[in-house]
Amino acid sequence: MTKILIVGHGLSGAVLSHTLLDQGLDVSCIDAQIDYSASPVGAGLINPFIGPKLNLPEDLDTCLGANEVFFRKWGKKSGLNIYKSEYLTRIFKNEKQALKWPLLEQQNSSSRFAISFISNDELKNLGITASFGAGRTKTYRLNIQQFLKLSKEELSSQGRFEQNSFTEIDGNQWDIVIFAEGYNVIKNFFFNWLPFEPAQGEVLEFTGPKFPASSNGTWFLPQSENHFKSGSTWEHQKINSGPTDKGRNAIYKNLDFMPIAQYKEIDHISGIRSGSIDRNPIVGQHPEIKKYFIFNGFGSRGSTTIKRTADFLTNFITRNIPLPAKIDLQRFKNRSPS
Repeated sequence: MTKILIVGHGLSGAVLSHTLLDQGLDVSCIDAQIDYSASPVGAGLINPFIGPKLNLPEDLDTCLGANEVFFRKWGKKSGLNIYKSEYLTRIFKNEKQALKWPLLEQQNSSSRFAISFISNDELKNLGITASFGAGRTKTYRLNIQQFLKLSKEELSSQGRFEQNSFTEIDGNQWDIVIFAEGYNVIKNFFFNWLPFEPAQGEVLEFTGPKFPASSNGTWFLPQSENHFKSGSTWEHQKINSGPTDKGRNAIYKNLDFMPIAQYKEIDHISGIRSGSIDRNPIVGQHPEIKKYFIFNGFGSRGSTTIKRTADFLTNFITRNIPLPAKIDLQRFKNRSPS
């Protein structure tokens, strides 16, 4: 049987490991626990409307369907609600967003996510200030940290997990090695020629009175009735700096839609997302070393897209079904050092 090693046990490595295992493959995973990994701090918010233009991704339905089957199975097996639907108050930042919302409510593709306008009276009762109004959005939330804990426990119980770094000597023991190591890919000798664009994101944690899940581009999400996470920022330069005053100030500034003075900050954390130059994942087989693969570059949409992308790579490995061109690393083959 083909022996596969996954390098990295963040969200991408964990999901890919179990996707391959579900196909009956012999899979093991190692993780070096690098500093500032994104998964331990990720909020896991799956928001259908991305960016200030409130666009709906074309692959959203297939991604949500893949997530539903995969993560619900984990929830049922563990008895924990690690993947759930919820409502988000989407605060409009300008008149264009407010005018677009009724169109989203009417379109077949988006009406099930753009639920309704929220009246001024309701916004006032919620303690939300929104000059251009707000809409109620159906979203999903993945408890990334709980899933990673469950994944590690299951892999460890089967002798498939080791806390370690990868070396080429290790690679000789495996038929296939898949690098899913997050932003640390920029140090990967085999794939550092690919155009990754890592970005640091900072997150604040608060305690305080009950407040609904809300976002104006910066989100404020309840973790429990009185515990909240808020973020996130984008920094492409000093990505290894850890939490900064600049990041904290940016989050507070953007939380002007709520009475933030009523909340106590209890933590300030940061992580580094592994994005790409065209904002699509970079997945596929090394152009020369055929046993080496990459599974990376998911950016801020990882909770939405990783499972569906894991299915694509699994089909490529097991059935030789070509990868979609927009995620295949072959789109950057002119950058290869060979």
